[in-house]
Amino acid sequence: MEQRCTSIGVALWIFILTIQHVGIRSASGQDLDVTDQISDNANRPSNFSTQEIGSTEDPGTFECTNSSVKEDNITTSLNSPDKNSTSSSYDYEKYASIGALSVLSVSIGLGVWSVVANSLPLVAIIKHEQLYTPAYILMANLAAGDVLTGLAFLFVGSTVLYNNLTGTVPSMIDSRVRFTALLLPGLSSAYSLMALTAERYWFIVHGLTYVNNVTNGKCKVVVVLVWVWSLLLAMLPYFDWNCAGLLAEGCLPLGGGLSYNYAVVILVFVFIPMAAIILLNMCVLWCLWKHVNAIAAQEAAVGAEPSTSRKSAITVVLITVVFLVGWMPLFSRMAVLTKDVVSLHETKVFVILNSAINPVIYGFRLKEVRRGVVRLFRNANPADN
Repeated sequence: MEQRCTSIGVALWIFILTIQHVGIRSASGQDLDVTDQISDNANRPSNFSTQEIGSTEDPGTFECTNSSVKEDNITTSLNSPDKNSTSSSYDYEKYASIGALSVLSVSIGLGVWSVVANSLPLVAIIKHEQLYTPAYILMANLAAGDVLTGLAFLFVGSTVLYNNLTGTVPSMIDSRVRFTALLLPGLSSAYSLMALTAERYWFIVHGLTYVNNVTNGKCKVVVVLVWVWSLLLAMLPYFDWNCAGLLAEGCLPLGGGLSYNYAVVILVFVFIPMAAIILLNMCVLWCLWKHVNAIAAQEAAVGAEPSTSRKSAITVVLITVVFLVGWMPLFSRMAVLTKDVVSLHETKVFVILNSAINPVIYGFRLKEVRRGVVRLFRNANPADN
């Protein structure tokens, strides 16, 4: 009997170790039902089950209870998820189940609005030569970033919606492309807004040297540099091969898995322009506050309209506030190295809201841009002129 029990114990050890190495992930109850998860080499699950091993009708089985305790310890270790998996179907399904369809639909709708609404001031500034000034060139560049944000949300929202409806899991390359599509407009908007804020700072604080130092040609060079630099930073995730999947240790669940080192590099080059934007706006507001009484008295004496420089500076401040409200939630969640997939995706709604609100600010605050957009429609309908 002892020899028979020993043979059964050895066979069970071999069976359990075999299960552990082939990737079967869970065992439940006394039946030892084991279910294989999605493997890296196959897209369909494989179910394996064994019959009951022990029975109270056979008194000989009681002599093998010590070995069964070790078997239970081994099987419980199989319940932990494989964090090196290339895709996390659990997290994806959890995200898809939390009102994803409605959120994605709203995001796609805001994406369409962002593309159309931001294209109008962009085309108006490009078409009308009287708007060829440093401030409006940099404003057009910022609007171009918002157009790209809308296009990115149309692309990402449509592909994610397709995955949700079909129940498919995106590949690593798909996740990388989606993340880059969202990261590029974020970086370009940050550096574009920093350039626009620097231009307003120079105009208000160092007005005497503005004409000689801030020209249309220099602003166009800045625009090119902004997009080249933003594209290089947005391509960084493609060189990150340290993460095997979303749940890999030391990785953020973004872009199919983004290692902490790469995330820190991206965040550093995001928070630098944000800090510069805040500092420059504070300097501009301080300068305006110091001279507000003198400016108001001079305008009242000559019956002039409110200062254009002051109005444009306040417009840039509004755009800055909206930008920080839109992008800070996402970058803040990345900064704390969160592993919560759902919260990371939810913060992206603020991003598209930022791009959707900006054209409203342009229309209400910038009279020349508003007139340029009106002229676009008048030129399109000659009969109304």
